[in-house]
Amino acid sequence: MDNPRPFVGAALICEKVLVEKDDSITLVRIADRFQYDMVGVPQGVRPLIPIQGIVRLMSGPVTGEHMVKVVGENPGGGRRQLYQQTLNFLGKDHTQNFIMNITLAAQDDGLYWFDILFDDELLSRIPLMITPLSRQTPVEKNP
Repeated sequence: MDNPRPFVGAALICEKVLVEKDDSITLVRIADRFQYDMVGVPQGVRPLIPIQGIVRLMSGPVTGEHMVKVVGENPGGGRRQLYQQTLNFLGKDHTQNFIMNITLAAQDDGLYWFDILFDDELLSRIPLMITPLSRQTPVEKNP
């Protein structure tokens, strides 16, 4: 049998992650798609997209220190490690929240993936589709 792994309570991208005074978490505008507006942006310039995300892991059978990583993959298949953090798991219902602050340089439109690795083993994937905002040409009405 494989080594025990924590349970994934949440793994998602959103506009904002708020950590309240009592340590509860509020997620604002969960999204798996993002459309950017190119109006007023010079030719050849691509937008920077500020996003946040959360990975919520419940210890379950896992105890001790373990490495959690987030690896981003662009639509062309290029991969880059975005985060790495050692977390201490206490077993049972103990929860660890891993909040990501990402400024995505969307060089290509298409599907981006964020892989969640636990001790270098894939635990989950978060998709994010990036596309330009389509502008519809207004239809002129006949007088």
